[in-house]
Amino acid sequence: MNLAYNSATLEDLNIIHEYEQASYHPDEAASREQLERRINYASQSGPELFTVCRNLDDNGKVIAFLCTTLTCADLVTDESMSKHDPEGKTICLHSVCVSPDHRKQGIATRLMLTWIEQLKKINAVNTPQKYKRIALLSRPKLVGLYESVGFKKIGVSEVVHGPEPWIDCILEL
Repeated sequence: MNLAYNSATLEDLNIIHEYEQASYHPDEAASREQLERRINYASQSGPELFTVCRNLDDNGKVIAFLCTTLTCADLVTDESMSKHDPEGKTICLHSVCVSPDHRKQGIATRLMLTWIEQLKKINAVNTPQKYKRIALLSRPKLVGLYESVGFKKIGVSEVVHGPEPWIDCILEL
């Protein structure tokens, strides 16, 4: 599969919203409005903050995405899930979603590794560093995926969102 990674646009919003709804419990999925705000935040703060993976063999169709906000906190908080702080140095990774038709093919891993490398390159040319770390909330069953791309498990999060507990994970940049 021939993949390309680039910034999300509002033209991608419908498919992004579809994948978000297919990937999370209804109490956890970001709304269409939240996703639209995150695309707009990224267009203002750094296009790398909302990245899509396109299948070039299928006319560039979006098959996966990841979206974030920025915070001044060290971990994802209730506030950082709904508020974007353009001065923040911690990237809060909110969603990593893959089309149901393309799951279990390593696409999420490739998307995250490509994205993390891009962030490191951005930091290498910015003094001081533009970003300090990436923080996320993971379900226990997905911690291994995040550890495989460099995240460290911190412990059970104080954030309560949806029916199951979340695990705090970070990757220092």
